[in-house]
Amino acid sequence: MNTLAIDQGTTSTRALVVDAAGKVTPLASLPHRQIYPQAGWVEHDPEELIGNLRACLDAAGAVPDIGAIGLDNQGESCLAWNAGTGRAISPVIVWQDSRTASDIERLAADGLEATVLERAGLPLDPYFSASKLGWIMREIPEAARLAAKGQLRLGTTDAFFLDRLTGRFVTDVATASRTSLMNLATCGWDAELCALFGVPVDALPQIVPSTGDFGALDVGGRSVPLAASIVDQQASLYGHGCREAGDAKITFGTGAFALAVTGDLLRTKAGGPLPTVA
Repeated sequence: MNTLAIDQGTTSTRALVVDAAGKVTPLASLPHRQIYPQAGWVEHDPEELIGNLRACLDAAGAVPDIGAIGLDNQGESCLAWNAGTGRAISPVIVWQDSRTASDIERLAADGLEATVLERAGLPLDPYFSASKLGWIMREIPEAARLAAKGQLRLGTTDAFFLDRLTGRFVTDVATASRTSLMNLATCGWDAELCALFGVPVDALPQIVPSTGDFGALDVGGRSVPLAASIVDQQASLYGHGCREAGDAKITFGTGAFALAVTGDLLRTKAGGPLPTVA
């Protein structure tokens, strides 16, 4: 059996096939535009990303015996879309985007970082999805209109891709842990954090394990199960064979990311590693 792996990253969408012996065959690498509307803002076109994902699936159409697909995502990059049509109502606000820096400064000045650290394990930072989603709710009128009708969907890019391509409105627990909206103790959306950032919890996707039934994708006319969906850096941690506490890896790509397996250790104070589900 062959496995199709798709990496939807910050600068490109790439696909490769891994056979039963572990041989890797690259299939496609499709760059997408980096959009900079103003200083500190970084955006992607959601439809361009969807198009590149579809192109990667098409490139795999000639590969025989693909039995499963794995998809990784950018992590904190997020957007809003219409539940009825599936069309995005915002750009993808990329993890590098710092438009919410003043919001983060205000929350910190109000002494709220301790609450976020205790519940989400993450510091106040515009890097994470929460303040970006809050910005969408404030600044894009259609978001509030759709929310009032129960037709708004908010999430990281994986949730958008899955909703559009498989009809499943879900996100995996590793990706959710990078939003600053998931409670690390319960692995569920935290109502207090959602209220703090101005994000309606009922517009967020269901949180599920990183492996399992994510629906199926069309590969050359064949329906192939999508069996894994996870953040790119956590996928890399697993791909490097890191399984035991103390195992670590560093990835140098668009950014530099160091991840280590810590077992069940959770952050208890400011400083030190950021606890994230892997």
